[in-house]
Amino acid sequence: MTKQRILIVEDDDGVATILARYLERLDYVVVGRVATGEEALTLAESLRPDLALMDINLAGTMDGVQTAIRLRERFDIGVVFLSGLSDDETLARSQAAQAFGYLVKPFRSEDLKTSLELALTKQQIEHRLVQIERWFTAAIHSIADGVITLDEGGCVTFLNPVAESLTGWPLSKARGRNIAEVFPAELPSTPKTGAPPVQAPAHVTVQDGEGGRRTVEYTAAPMRNDAGDVIGRVLVFRDVTQRRQAEEELRLSREQLRALAAHMERVREEERTRIAREVHDELGQMITGLRMDVSWIERRLPGVADGGVRAAFEKKVGTMYDLLDHLVKAVRKISAELRPGALDDLGLVPAMEWQAREWQARTGIACDVTSKLDSTAISPAHATALFRIFQETLTNVARHAQATKVRAELNASAGAVTLLIEDNGRGITEAEQRQTKSFGLLGMRERAELLGGTCRISGRPGEGTQVQIQVPFTSMEGAGETSSKKAA
Repeated sequence: MTKQRILIVEDDDGVATILARYLERLDYVVVGRVATGEEALTLAESLRPDLALMDINLAGTMDGVQTAIRLRERFDIGVVFLSGLSDDETLARSQAAQAFGYLVKPFRSEDLKTSLELALTKQQIEHRLVQIERWFTAAIHSIADGVITLDEGGCVTFLNPVAESLTGWPLSKARGRNIAEVFPAELPSTPKTGAPPVQAPAHVTVQDGEGGRRTVEYTAAPMRNDAGDVIGRVLVFRDVTQRRQAEEELRLSREQLRALAAHMERVREEERTRIAREVHDELGQMITGLRMDVSWIERRLPGVADGGVRAAFEKKVGTMYDLLDHLVKAVRKISAELRPGALDDLGLVPAMEWQAREWQARTGIACDVTSKLDSTAISPAHATALFRIFQETLTNVARHAQATKVRAELNASAGAVTLLIEDNGRGITEAEQRQTKSFGLLGMRERAELLGGTCRISGRPGEGTQVQIQVPFTSMEGAGETSSKKAA
């Protein structure tokens, strides 16, 4: 262990000699003996002792108190005073010099040892506290957040440079002022015992030192002593002006994109409806005309004299009838896929039932549709969105679910329409839901959000997938219970 190094400052040579002997017996190292304050400062600068043992009354222009103050200020060296005086004035002067100890002459070796050990321990603690304070100050000054500390009464005790910049208050002017004058924070009440409630970040607008308006996000936390008593608070805040601007721009951009998507979807649905009607009406009329022409030819075939030619024409007419029948079915199928007539004519529930029958016939997967809702009360926008989500869900089931049964339920409650679709397949995974190319799932969510609703998709391995759509709907006049329907 390194021995502690002591500087003796004593103008009585006999006393200095005795002190040196005592110190050596106590296993200290005497780095020097001087008689004046000026010599003490010179020697301390070169040797840097751990402690100075000093008489208050010294020869020269500086006494012990003045020398102790300079030793502390210039070299951070503590002092234990020696004096033959013990009056109040002398003690007060030694306290002003922040001495670590005070010995009255004459003293015993044990008293000297105790005073030196206490002084050295106190000095080590003080040095440690100073070092911690410097580390803390450096850390607080270097972070990008503003920091304000308050006393128990809510008055400012410290601001770091960032806080000074954001509030426009220098520490010299802010110290001692109530926090309401410096920073417009709303501080929650703190219980005297127990853990304080967790405070969510709050936002305020402040005026910085340059007169600009800044949006600031802050949190506040209590400071407690070892007994748990609140002795102050610390505010930590940051400038989020640019972030809030970026968030607002992003929000506006999303709203614009959503509005564009809604517009495109309306245009697409209108175009689908128009094409479906044209296919149904125009091609339907043409097919009807062709059937009439073929029928006209059929009625005149008996008048053909040549039996072979008549037989060939009759065969061809039959083929034409078959082709026309297939064409009628194809036109109906194309028209229905573009825009089911039942959706416009009868409402959402019949359209879903028709879709379930068609899909079940095509895939062989059982599909039940149940509803307690009069779907004619649903607006066209809601009906179209829910129907398209239902279609997309069935498409995903056929492609990926490996299911044997699908159940769909449409109901209304508390001003909202809920569509629940469940299958008994393998169950969708979290990774599949997060895939960036899952445009079908993304489209389902977007359709629901465009109506101010939600789309929740969940699944468990081997237990199937559940899709729940809920959209707000206030105009439910005419809604009532209807019998459950099952796809044939």
